[in-house]
Formats: sequence, structure tokens, C-alpha cells
Amino acid sequence: MRWFLNLYGATQDFLNWMHVVDMARAKSAKAINDPRRMQLLQIIKERGPLTQGQLAKLTGMSWGTLQWHLYVLEREGLIKRIRQGALVYYATPEQALA
Repeated sequence: MRWFLNLYGATQDFLNWMHVVDMARAKSAKAINDPRRMQLLQIIKERGPLTQGQLAKLTGMSWGTLQWHLYVLEREGLIKRIRQGALVYYATPEQALA
């Protein structure tokens, strides 16, 4: 596809933009394919908003590993962070609106 666009005068900026879009799609697919992230998402959907400490106890993941997976899920828009006082809860976007 890129050679076709280049042949017909597509600018380099446009081709760079297409590459960024392709990379974003690949990252999004990887976020969902990880079984630990799917486990976290399932737990949050079933139990409602939970803190990182509660999620660590339920999953047995280390704090750093859990923090990374929560970051990826949040970056992809699959969960939201809700701050209530000193606590931070993680919930699905639907639960965050309720």
C-alpha cells in the first residue's frame, strides 16, 4: 500500500502517520492478548472498582507487575482510574460513570 501512495505523490508526513496508526493497532491487540491483563479485566468487571492492593491480593501478582498491566489497560481505555480521597480505584469505563 505504501509503495502505491508513494507512487502517487503521498507526502512523507502522511506515510509516517500511517505507520503510527499501524503501530497503535498492534499495541492495542497486544494489550488484550495478555492472559494476565484479561484476568485483571475480568476481575474488575465482576467485582466492581478495586484498589491496586485488592487486585494484588486477588491475583497474586507483584506490585510492579500489577502496576504495569494496569497502566497498559488504562492506556488502551479498557479501565479508568478513580481517585477517592487517598485511595485510587480501577474500574471499567461503564462502572466509572455509575
